[in-house]
Amino acid sequence: MDSSTLLLIISVALFVGFVANQLFVRYRAPDVLVLILFGVLLGPGVTGAVDEGLASQISQATTYVAAVALSIIMLQAGMGLKLKYVLTSFNRAIIFTLAAFIVSTFAIASVSLLAMGWTLGESLLLGTILAGTSGAIVIPLVKELNVSLKVKTMVTLEAAVTDVLNIAGAMAIMAIIASGATDLKAAGIDVLKAFLISGALGLVGGVIWLSVLKRAGQSFSYMITLAFMLLLFSISTLLVGMGGGAMAALVFGLTMGNSGSLPGPIRKRLDYCCDPKIIDFHDEISFFVRTFFFIYLGLVLSTIALSPIDILAGVVIFNVIVLGRLAVTGSLGRLLCKDRKDRTTLLFMLPRGLAAAVLASLPLSLGVVGGEVGNMIGAITAVVILLSTCFASVGAYIIEKHDDDSSNVPSDRSLEAY
Repeated sequence: MDSSTLLLIISVALFVGFVANQLFVRYRAPDVLVLILFGVLLGPGVTGAVDEGLASQISQATTYVAAVALSIIMLQAGMGLKLKYVLTSFNRAIIFTLAAFIVSTFAIASVSLLAMGWTLGESLLLGTILAGTSGAIVIPLVKELNVSLKVKTMVTLEAAVTDVLNIAGAMAIMAIIASGATDLKAAGIDVLKAFLISGALGLVGGVIWLSVLKRAGQSFSYMITLAFMLLLFSISTLLVGMGGGAMAALVFGLTMGNSGSLPGPIRKRLDYCCDPKIIDFHDEISFFVRTFFFIYLGLVLSTIALSPIDILAGVVIFNVIVLGRLAVTGSLGRLLCKDRKDRTTLLFMLPRGLAAAVLASLPLSLGVVGGEVGNMIGAITAVVILLSTCFASVGAYIIEKHDDDSSNVPSDRSLEAY
């Protein structure tokens, strides 16, 4: 691909992203599907603007694309959350997250074990890979919905927490399969350490950076704040492994966006509030990253060869995920969220994303499963990512346009006043 063609694709992609965003804001049309479809159209199976060789090379960068997209989207999410709603919703979010994760894991594992004849280890591995939601997809979708800040906070925290659970769970099960035994207590301690270390790093980093901005002034503060977040993301990932970076970025953004609501001693010592222009700048960056993230996702999906068996298995697994989510929101969700529109949001916001795609590539590359099972894990994951993203996108439209109780949901402004 020559430079002129590349620039043309980038230009058209940004216009497609802008139009898709406007369609979502004005009509609640599923903009995510528009972007994914555009990525598929660029692929070798349709227009061939990106040929098979280049598409294959691009898909190998999935780990890096996922990290960049997740870090920036989590930063924006943290800046947009209200600290008081995080504190009041944290317990509910953790309870719901653990319940949804466990139900999804064992429901998927049961289908794999009974219907596909996989071993228990292989079945649980697929379950942990596909049990968590994707913050890169959930957060931009729910951000524009007219639902309560409480449920927005819950699904954002769920996405951050399940990143750690997905990765720690999948790695632990792969260790069991490879060695035949592992210390489950140690695995649980590792998960707890990941939350504590990454959260503390994000909080301390946010306080330190606010102090730096107070002394440094506004020169290049927008871009250098992004650089500092990426530094925290990288350090957290190195310290606690994959998944820790997302939590650090979220807490860092939460600290920056709520600098005026920090505990009294910290607030008085800093005597500084984050410039709102920094938040506006990161909204622009997030739009750019989000647009290319979904186009990239469509391009990656277009390169995966799927057999009829793979598609059938993916459809069945997806339906099991939806039924498990329905069971959790219909039971536990009624206790945590009294409003029907909030529960509907919890139900639909279940998309799986590139984090699952990255994990799905590991079992075969690390040699912990056979070739047939390894390839099938990747194919099933691709189908579930596509279907769950469609489900969430259509769900966003339904929540806004067809919910009879929408008039009873308090707005974000009224909640803040409360």
